Amino acid sequence: MKIQKIKSDSKGVTRFIVDDTNAAFMNALRRACTFEVPVLAIEDVYFVKNSSALYDEILAHRLGLVPLKTDLKSYIMTENCKCKGEGCARCQVKITLKIAGPCMVRAKDFKIQDSAIKPIFPEMPIVELLEGHEIEFEAIATLGKGKEHAKWSAGHSYYQRYPKIIVGSGKKTKEGISYCPNNVFKGEKVAEITNCNLCGSCQENSDNSIKVDGEDNKFIFTLEPWGQLNVTELLTNATKILSEKTKELKLK
Repeated sequence: MKIQKIKSDSKGVTRFIVDDTNAAFMNALRRACTFEVPVLAIEDVYFVKNSSALYDEILAHRLGLVPLKTDLKSYIMTENCKCKGEGCARCQVKITLKIAGPCMVRAKDFKIQDSAIKPIFPEMPIVELLEGHEIEFEAIATLGKGKEHAKWSAGHSYYQRYPKIIVGSGKKTKEGISYCPNNVFKGEKVAEITNCNLCGSCQENSDNSIKVDGEDNKFIFTLEPWGQLNVTELLTNATKILSEKTKELKLK
């Protein structure tokens, strides 16, 4: 298998060309990145006071969806911890908040036991408190997987077959090229082939003088982490998980 990084933007969205593989492996990698790699999220919330406009259940749900920076070297899954689920510094982190209105409560107001764990989006609004409103709670964040709940998803990933474009000569070739939504062509030549999403607009509007297809063993893989882990951490852990699952399959 050959992997080549082709693009990365300021938000962390990264694209790779993966050659000499198949769709089954690409789908397994996609599922591992999205659903198997664990990240931290708030699981339990214990309210002492809540006179805000939101019920405890709604507020707890919003707290759970706040993405938290995750250090997988310092924390392990609760079911794998020596404390046997009782809760300790190795499998959970405590978050507290005590605040009175009037103000907008934001993720940056959290008091987190571990200084290495921080909200990815500090300005993320939680609830607006009016005069006389108060919130006080203690929350517990634990590692979890996206297959259990979306709040534990580390990012979004998808793939497509690598485009194969043949530009022939025809009366409607130029017209077909003009229908391309992603600036794949320059003149009548393919310039940015990795921009092609295989929509087929150029082929349909050129009386098939342009042929668009996808390679069977070459793919473009796109990874968009939510911020808990960077691209390298997410891919590394996803491949480790796939390797461990393969070993288990062989043993069985």
